[in-house]
Amino acid sequence: MAPVVTDVQERVDFLLDYLLQAWRELPEVEQNIDYWDLIEQIDYVEEWTPKMALMDELERYASDGVLTDQQQERYRELLGLARKHRATLEGLRRS
Repeated sequence: MAPVVTDVQERVDFLLDYLLQAWRELPEVEQNIDYWDLIEQIDYVEEWTPKMALMDELERYASDGVLTDQQQERYRELLGLARKHRATLEGLRRS
């Protein structure tokens, strides 16, 4: 019998996919952002405010214990990327 996937688990999978991609691409963005149009630079940096709100939402799901084992593994990966690249993000926000 296949496991039942809830709406919450689907939401968590979406958040993990979206946020993992965002954090993974951050180092490349840092290398290239100076070549972007100023409006694109501002938009990119401003888009991190809602992304951080999504990180908070995901943290609540993790705290509530609703993540599957695989989701917990991916969440730990996400937290590692966030720790690793937080200084990069803060640098982009200051520039």
